[in-house]
Amino acid sequence: MDYIKADLHIHTPYSSCYSETTATPQQIVESALVVGLGVVAITDHNTFKAIDAIRDLAAPRGLVVFPGVELSTVGGHLLAIFDRDASTQHLTGLLRLLNLPQEVEGDGTVTTQETMEEMLRKVADFGGLGIAAHIERWPSGFLETKEHRSTKMRIHASPYLSALEITQPQAKGLWNDGLVRGYPKRYPCIQGSDAHSPAEIGRRVTYFRFTPVSLEGLRLAFQRYETWIAFPHELTRAAVS
Repeated sequence: MDYIKADLHIHTPYSSCYSETTATPQQIVESALVVGLGVVAITDHNTFKAIDAIRDLAAPRGLVVFPGVELSTVGGHLLAIFDRDASTQHLTGLLRLLNLPQEVEGDGTVTTQETMEEMLRKVADFGGLGIAAHIERWPSGFLETKEHRSTKMRIHASPYLSALEITQPQAKGLWNDGLVRGYPKRYPCIQGSDAHSPAEIGRRVTYFRFTPVSLEGLRLAFQRYETWIAFPHELTRAAVS
């Protein structure tokens, strides 16, 4: 089974912090294809508005798009990823469930009233996978918030947390093996570009084995992360093993 190159953290101009506001869905799709991506997740802040246009353009080109969203909580940022065929009408219901009004869609500085633990549960109940975003980044990664360490440990221990997005790839093995002090639960790790312009797409990627290329396939890859998920510097060693 071959690895597929993926970037599961991509923004669009619907995120108010996007740096290239005139970028089009076509440019985003082309940028993903140029760097060899086979799978992307579109994860704007508090909105799903970009999904349909990008998904429609990507499908004929063989690029798989997972609809997603980046949610802001006091405890840190959270990526919620949903199945590739999930309707945006259905997904927008999650924002209403989380009491996020339409006027804050796209604004990553707006923090929900929910705890990150409760948000993870609601995302799972809504059929999604919850990934703690850029965990070591100040101030929005859950390790770098002002929350008490005990709260961070509870977030890490949540049964609804599926994976960790890290920005320090050399720490992947420590998180995989539960060797970080105070955080003994083992987790799959990903890295994503957190792209805020087309040029940034694919600057950090993860390779997955999928069977099939679906949310269930992603869930299975998370379960079998030791051999089904690789970072670029590990790919040769992982392929041999």
